[in-house]
Amino acid sequence: MLFRAHHAFPTRPPACCGARLLRTLASLTLLLALAPAAQAQWASVRGRVTDAADDQPLPGAAVVLTSLDDGRRMGTAADGNGYFVLGRIAPGAYRLDASFVGYLSQTDTLAFDFNDRRTLELRLPADEAELGEVVVESERQAGGSPGGAGFASIRPSALARIPSPGASADLAGYLQTLPGVAAAGDRGGQLFVRGGTPTQNLVLLDGMPVFQPFHIVGFYSAFPADLVAYADVHTGGFGARYGGRLSSVIDVATRNGNKQRVAGAASLAPFLGSVRLEIPVVPERVSVLGSVRESVIERVAPDVLGRRLPYRFGDRFLKLHAFLNRTSSLSLTTLRTFDAGDVADTEGRPSQIRWRNEAYGGHYIYLPEEYPVMTRLAIFVTRMESRYKPFGARQRDASARSIGGEVGFTYYLGGTVVRFGLFGQSHRLSFALAQAPGRKFRQIDEFLTEGGLYFDTSTDFGERFHVEPGLRLHSFPSRSEVKLEPRLRGSWRPGGRTGAHVFSAAWGLYHQEVVGLYNTRDVTDAFVSWAASPQNHDVPRAMHVLGGWQGQLRAGLTLGAEVYFKDLAHMAFAEYDDELDTGITVEEVRGAAYGLDLKLEVARPSFYGAVNYSLARVRYERQHVREVPVFVEGPDGPVPTLTTRRTVTVEGFPPPHDRRHQVVALVQVSRGPYALSLRWHFGSGLPFTRAEGFYDALTVRQADAGFRTQPGRPVLVPAADLYDARLPAYHRLDVSLERRFRTRWLTATLQAGLINAYDRPNLFNYDLFADRRVNQLPLIPSLGLNVEVN
Repeated sequence: MLFRAHHAFPTRPPACCGARLLRTLASLTLLLALAPAAQAQWASVRGRVTDAADDQPLPGAAVVLTSLDDGRRMGTAADGNGYFVLGRIAPGAYRLDASFVGYLSQTDTLAFDFNDRRTLELRLPADEAELGEVVVESERQAGGSPGGAGFASIRPSALARIPSPGASADLAGYLQTLPGVAAAGDRGGQLFVRGGTPTQNLVLLDGMPVFQPFHIVGFYSAFPADLVAYADVHTGGFGARYGGRLSSVIDVATRNGNKQRVAGAASLAPFLGSVRLEIPVVPERVSVLGSVRESVIERVAPDVLGRRLPYRFGDRFLKLHAFLNRTSSLSLTTLRTFDAGDVADTEGRPSQIRWRNEAYGGHYIYLPEEYPVMTRLAIFVTRMESRYKPFGARQRDASARSIGGEVGFTYYLGGTVVRFGLFGQSHRLSFALAQAPGRKFRQIDEFLTEGGLYFDTSTDFGERFHVEPGLRLHSFPSRSEVKLEPRLRGSWRPGGRTGAHVFSAAWGLYHQEVVGLYNTRDVTDAFVSWAASPQNHDVPRAMHVLGGWQGQLRAGLTLGAEVYFKDLAHMAFAEYDDELDTGITVEEVRGAAYGLDLKLEVARPSFYGAVNYSLARVRYERQHVREVPVFVEGPDGPVPTLTTRRTVTVEGFPPPHDRRHQVVALVQVSRGPYALSLRWHFGSGLPFTRAEGFYDALTVRQADAGFRTQPGRPVLVPAADLYDARLPAYHRLDVSLERRFRTRWLTATLQAGLINAYDRPNLFNYDLFADRRVNQLPLIPSLGLNVEVN
């Protein structure tokens, strides 16, 4: 049997591991429980920062207290829900300043005595003169989000800079412009981050993991720009709060519905149509936000382009958010997505693929008035189902379902922030692959659980040094194992907080038991089966090492550089036989990914430009162990004996996501209501396994009157070496021009654009049996209209 089923708690963890875990948990809980009492003699202030127009939280808003006696300053940044806390405030008079880019600042004077506890509502009005100059990407440290190496925080205003085939932007297009993030092209719905596979990316939506959130057409994800409050992207070295994945984290927080008035928007373009509606159920307290998007390209392509684009996709989103009182809030989120397409792109020899995502979750936040501590509780249920039917091969089916939750506490102890949390998940993974020797399909169901705790701190040492040590204890009960995952991040600003240069570094250990299995014979990774790492393998592990520098060379001109190394061990690698859909073994491989990312950014009042270059290499290694008979010299020559000798050979190869060079250039020029955007994307060829040919294998059966045959099965004859060739280079130019119209009640955006402006025939897939090439998207003109109710 290829896999062994994992049950929730088949065995009891070793006593030593459980005892150590309980002792550690008890010690940390006691330490953190005593922390608020130690702060009781100091004053504190807490509250939330929101947009005065619609009560949207302003994540990352700066809240600063300046002593009127000696000029000492202390500050923090609002978290993803707009909440902030400042503790250890000495008695005295202070000036409070609350600010956020694109909003008018708010200033007040406060006087504190011992044990004073203040709760504030800070509502900032928009500054119309600055709305067009919102920072694209910041290295904030809001709500526990680190700055520095391997981290980018994305705002909705940044997404609008990416040309797309429509008047509405999407997070997927922007992610592909980040250094170290690669995609196979503009079809397929897969992202590779600094040497990792798509299944090694942890994608969160309001705290809910989503298995495959990117649509089959690469411009779109489940996260349209008008739903995103912010997205924190960790391309490596992420902190102890995140785990269960080896490569990266994409943490997306959606905005809340308008709590002041009914609002909405509608958009229509050749690729996609969408509708958004926001309703204040209880004004200033409870709101509902809903969104529906549906593709139209499969209907209009034959008339507009004169060819088929057989892809259908869409998503449904609903969120209820409530401010229960001044210090607590509750949100309930639902997401459903669907994708279907013909990857062979032909009527006669279709290769159908489809997948669906569902996610349901709740998020509760409580900020007590008595102590400077924030409590966060999250629960979720998420699942994905996928199906792939290649032409000439058997259908493949897979599904993954998870239920889990997390409770976390954030303590604000003056200049130190301490975070502590408990988490747990249960998974059910199912897939159907043919197995030797009978080559019959067999449904495989696996059940497993994981859980544990994390602890990290964030501390400033003066104005130059910032350190974030962390520790995650990740338990895998089905294996009776507890993995210790230390993490460390830090930064140094030689010129202090206002200095022009910052150096940063990160290091950490990571484990992932739920893995993705790909068919190495596919030219593109169109289908993946989620499975548990086999019991006879250790849990897949990665070690990250990152270092970076960012400097502001002059006003509006920024240059950055990062280097990284990821050591990968115990990874599950599915080896298939010559039939396209028949799984034989899952091998354990190790690997390494390393590279250099450079970024040049220019930001002016009416001009934005950025150029990213990534140099990377990914290498896997697997061992072949063979028992070779020992020969002795006989009278007629060498004679085999009963003794064998074990030989071990190591085979190295590049995995299918080893993109050596990538360049992304982005330019946006704005003048009044007009905005012109251009993006050029280049990627060197990806590896694939060549096919020497194929034949029909015949099954011979014994009958009463002799032998007879049945129709054969297509059998591929691959090259001797895995991934011994590379696809052609990928490059594409996208252009869009927008004109915005504003009235008192409406904002309309008219967009015209070109996708693949010089009609580059980039390779997407290859029908091996028909010897037919399938290209990525051709030159596509677009005209879109988006109307929004102010």
